[in-house]
Amino acid sequence: MGTVRSSITVSSGDVLATAVNITSSKSIAADSGVVLRAKVRGVAAGDAITVYKADDKTTSAYLYVKNMDPELENYLYLINTTDSNGAVAKIGGGEFCFIPVFVSKTYKVYGTLVDQMVEYLVFGQDNPANTLG
Repeated sequence: MGTVRSSITVSSGDVLATAVNITSSKSIAADSGVVLRAKVRGVAAGDAITVYKADDKTTSAYLYVKNMDPELENYLYLINTTDSNGAVAKIGGGEFCFIPVFVSKTYKVYGTLVDQMVEYLVFGQDNPANTLG
């Protein structure tokens, strides 16, 4: 069994009346993962590419999605296609999200433009009963 360590720091000295400096981290037990970059196929949910397939992991799955486009206005839309294409995140150019996802749901991405680049990572406990073939 391997471990993936994630952490995030949020800090600002000038947005609120008091300074903000929050750091959070988590060690994630994982025995499998994937790191991919791909081009977004389309600009609608029907053309979205799969970034996590339902039941690919057993007890937990963590999904990282980064919009590689340099323009903030060129968004990626992360959706849950198991639940009628429910919105999960709107990710601007250069932005990212890292979230634990329901292992029983399928998540897909589409963009503002065709051929936008998306980078995504999935880590968790592999489900050997669920294969791509």
